[in-house]
Amino acid sequence: GATAPDARSAATAGMSESPIISAVTVENSAVRRTVRASGVTQPKAVITVSAEIGGTARKVPAIEGGAVKKGDILVQLDANTLPARIEAAKAEIEAATSAYDSAVAQSAGTYAEQRAAAVANLEVARQRLEIAEKLATQNFSAPVEQAQLKANYENARMSLAQIDLAKNLRAEVEISQSRARLATAKSNLAVLRDQLQKSTLKAPSGGWLETLHLEAGEQIAAGAPAATILDMSEVTIIVAVPQTNIGQVSTGDPVSIDVAGVGLRKGAVSKIASITSSTTRTFDVEVSVPNDDRALRAGMTVEASIDVGFQPAFGMSPAHLSVAGDGSLTAKIDDDGTVRVVPVELVRSGVEQVFVSGLADGARLLTFGQAFVEAGDDVRVATVPAS
Repeated sequence: GATAPDARSAATAGMSESPIISAVTVENSAVRRTVRASGVTQPKAVITVSAEIGGTARKVPAIEGGAVKKGDILVQLDANTLPARIEAAKAEIEAATSAYDSAVAQSAGTYAEQRAAAVANLEVARQRLEIAEKLATQNFSAPVEQAQLKANYENARMSLAQIDLAKNLRAEVEISQSRARLATAKSNLAVLRDQLQKSTLKAPSGGWLETLHLEAGEQIAAGAPAATILDMSEVTIIVAVPQTNIGQVSTGDPVSIDVAGVGLRKGAVSKIASITSSTTRTFDVEVSVPNDDRALRAGMTVEASIDVGFQPAFGMSPAHLSVAGDGSLTAKIDDDGTVRVVPVELVRSGVEQVFVSGLADGARLLTFGQAFVEAGDDVRVATVPAS
């Protein structure tokens, strides 16, 4: 047997040997990466239907809390004397049209008659003047008579010119007045018809009639809200994404939505905020989710998983990760018999396994016993198959 000194030497040698730590060889695979966030459902749009004219609600056929379609009558205001005033406006248009047509006809007839008479007078004066001038060459016409005939000719020519210039100004004034009357009558009819149309408040789009702001018999002022409709054909979910993850999210990314009591739904990222929330330092990400069955309602709390694509990652036990002083995750690997600490990033988490990026293929990840060694320690590794 060995002497006592020999036994002590063997014990000392054993204590100085490096510890044996289990390790697995890293083999990365493409792992779907998701960003998780919580949010609350909101309607696609909140539509306020306001009264464009004031009046008294004669009928309120819509039912608060029910579904409405585009064009459904929500509130019918009392039209009062509008139908009778519309009929009177139609009669005024007919009268104004007749007056206008008559003025146009009279203007054309009067002008044509006056001009024809003036042309005839001018022709008679011209012929008489020509005869007088011929007689004057033979001394059969006195100069005074010739001068008078010339004056008559000039007067006839001026009369024709005045008629052409004036074109029967009086008739034109009557035409203008009749035209203005007709235009005013048409404008009045359009206004009355618009008021009659506005006395019926209809749903501008389909949705959920959340609130009716008046009942039959109540008065409403112009501009006051009459009803509120929620467009729930699609819901919007606003989720808060930390600034460490916002760079991974893009518009159009598919999103899986888990709604308590409803189940899983599919949506897509429709908008990403450009500025963080001042209180939480997170970015608001807007997710659009179809809601054809109307099962989703406004105000529901949801959990969203945003699919940001695939990334090389390695699956391991969360017990083999360490947390650095700044809160980042690290893992320990064997670097030719020396412990080296490398930063890793969480890609996907689970209860018994997490997937991390940052480990190179072929690296030996320290597993069982890694908690007993630190960076720079010598280590002996016993490689085991990856689970």
